[in-house]
Amino acid sequence: MTNPYPPQGYGPPAQPQNNTLGLLAMIIGILSIPGACCRGVGGIVLGAAAIVLGYLGKQKVAQGLANNGSQAQAGFICGIVGAGLGLLILILAVLLSVVDLPGN
Repeated sequence: MTNPYPPQGYGPPAQPQNNTLGLLAMIIGILSIPGACCRGVGGIVLGAAAIVLGYLGKQKVAQGLANNGSQAQAGFICGIVGAGLGLLILILAVLLSVVDLPGN
């Protein structure tokens, strides 16, 4: 018995995953936490960048264009922590420079 269908070839090559945003979000998010010690500004700037990149990375995962959702989520969370610490340190620095402590 012969096969009435022609032999099937290989499918088209798979599209490569675009995992850059999630990786950058994780790296910058981790750097934002110690960056908060630089008068808070480093943590706020790096944290905001990590939050944006983490959000965009999670969108790529939801669309099926990337497969590193955990890296994007980690960068997003670390960015929030770094920006929060930076903001807290900046507020404390401003308050301590404005408030006149007794005994000084």
